[in-house]
Amino acid sequence: MTAIVENRSLPAMKVIGMSRHFFGIMAPQANGHEVIPELWGQLFDALDDIEEFEFGWAVGLMSPVFGPDAKPGEMEYFAGLVIESEPESHSSLSVREVAGGQYAVCEHIGTLDDLGETTAWFYGEYLPASQVSEREAYHLEVYDDRFDPESDHSVVMICAPIE
Repeated sequence: MTAIVENRSLPAMKVIGMSRHFFGIMAPQANGHEVIPELWGQLFDALDDIEEFEFGWAVGLMSPVFGPDAKPGEMEYFAGLVIESEPESHSSLSVREVAGGQYAVCEHIGTLDDLGETTAWFYGEYLPASQVSEREAYHLEVYDDRFDPESDHSVVMICAPIE
């Protein structure tokens, strides 16, 4: 596992995509490795039905699931693309607004096969030891122009919102 961590300010974003519930890496029944890749595939299939529009980074938005039916460790993952303006038609997709702000950013360097290990280290060891205060906002996975699923040197940013 190779990771670099620093605090950064990230800009506000408008993201178009779709979501599903999953169990996070810290839950005993973690299933993100099954649910999340399938969700990205569904998103890209849905994008085939939309006339061309411009988008930037691919971003995964994560938040805990609340409510009487929520199970411990249950999360929502929203797979999406950063956009400046919405396409005219996007019936199978929804849009989320992400506020800008400070984040503890962990750059995972390597294959997607090792992303779960880096995520578990970041949330299970690094963040508790750093004593930063988390704020209520989406947690992010950012796939910018350094992301290449075929490369051992690919970069995915894991971002926890902090005060």
